[in-house]
Amino acid sequence: MSDAVVLSLRARLEGPLDMGGITPDRCATLSRSEIAALVVWIGATRATLGDLFAVRGERSLRLEVEGDLHDVHGLGAGTAAGEMVVRGDTGREAGAGMTGGVVHVHGGAGDDAGQAMAGGVLRVDGHAGDRLGGAVPGASKGMTGGEIVVFGGAGASAATMMRRGVVAVAGGVGPFAGRGMVAGTLLALGPVGEQPGLGSKRGSIIAGAGVTVPATYRLACTYEPPHVRLLLTSLRRRFAFPCDAGLLSGPYDRYCGDAGDVGKGEILVWTGR
Repeated sequence: MSDAVVLSLRARLEGPLDMGGITPDRCATLSRSEIAALVVWIGATRATLGDLFAVRGERSLRLEVEGDLHDVHGLGAGTAAGEMVVRGDTGREAGAGMTGGVVHVHGGAGDDAGQAMAGGVLRVDGHAGDRLGGAVPGASKGMTGGEIVVFGGAGASAATMMRRGVVAVAGGVGPFAGRGMVAGTLLALGPVGEQPGLGSKRGSIIAGAGVTVPATYRLACTYEPPHVRLLLTSLRRRFAFPCDAGLLSGPYDRYCGDAGDVGKGEILVWTGR
């Protein structure tokens, strides 16, 4: 048993590489040669990990991946246990379909990061692309559990059709955030793009900076929500999440909707007072 299994990319890739299913829990019982023999795909071409990566270590629940990973997709997808550390920016679907464990991206993540997550923690130190924590195309639900913590910003349609869980973004998020939410929490400390919470049934969108609340939401009250204080306190303690102390105790305007879909969701907007 080793402290970690380390995959070091040998050379720049000549096409997109699908790494979905190469997870810490899968490598935990495998020898170095067995890990090197795991099958991956470059486009429609079959390859093995050993063809593309130098493999060090064996039988460990910690998996580290390093190199130029821009064209590597699905890193950490399907993780159920253990920890994956990604050193650098990565492609699409990082942490998609996770049910447990931790995936830590020391860089940015492409579109569909955390797609259809059911558990575990996905941490992205840089920016994330569109559909963060969203749904698989054609599916009726997005995230059903777990936590996504992004220290940069995120693109359009974050937390689309979310059923449960937390998506916390230190920067801003793009348009259509929280579309079709059924439950769960989307937190953005930066500006929120246009049309947040469309078709929301339940769930919370927490905006720490500028947001234009849709006309289908109505102002219900201004108060200090205790669940926001608890969430932010936990994020600061566990991840050193960079939130203003005033967000913990300051008042929020609470808007309820989406009235166009007879929903009971909420958009909480920090007043900054």
